Amino acid sequence: MARMRVHRLGMVAALLVTATPLSAGSLEIGPTRVQMIGPERTATLTIRNVDSAPSNIQVRTVDWSQPEGADLYAPSKQLLASPPMVTLAPGESQVIRLVVEDLPKVPGETAFRLILDEIRPQRAEGGAGVQAALRALVPVFVTPSTQSRPKLRWTAARSGQNVLLTAHNDGDARDRLVNLNVTAGGKAVGDPLEGYVLSRARRSWTLAAVPAATSLRVAAEGDYGAVQADVPIGQ
Repeated sequence: MARMRVHRLGMVAALLVTATPLSAGSLEIGPTRVQMIGPERTATLTIRNVDSAPSNIQVRTVDWSQPEGADLYAPSKQLLASPPMVTLAPGESQVIRLVVEDLPKVPGETAFRLILDEIRPQRAEGGAGVQAALRALVPVFVTPSTQSRPKLRWTAARSGQNVLLTAHNDGDARDRLVNLNVTAGGKAVGDPLEGYVLSRARRSWTLAAVPAATSLRVAAEGDYGAVQADVPIGQ
């Protein structure tokens, strides 16, 4: 089982978004990605406090979509997580139970995120309150079958010196792209990119200062193997 250790002073595999660090410490989460296949509608995830201080964790669920080429989250009524709040002593673990209810029949895979926020007392002068020490976002997928696969196609459109590169996924499963390298005329364009392209959705990246060229070359590592494509640049 894959696990990740979330530190308040860093970021792990694009699953973690940190707020202002409060102190040293970490939370271990496993698995790092949850998948239910076919009729499966339940799963579990374990979190463990590997810090030397107690940790209060708030558990929330959101629907995950990409309507305009970027991630969009909305509170979920279909993915339920229990318990919604956990207090962990140092070294203590807790199993989080996930249940998907009333999922409509749709083509392709359905995506959610499980959000884990560590809540700590606000120490600012002049009042009480709370603030998040860390936030971990764990992907949760309901996949039609073991045969479900992504099906990517690419488009690129120029706007001045920038180019909007978009991966369209017409398949029944998401693809997570890492080490996405883009070249134009044999020259690298920016740093390597990464990100999920959800089923029946699209993900876009804005490439700055792209040299004069008629096409882009993209190459990445995906969940189901290498991804390569030559992408004409439209106007």
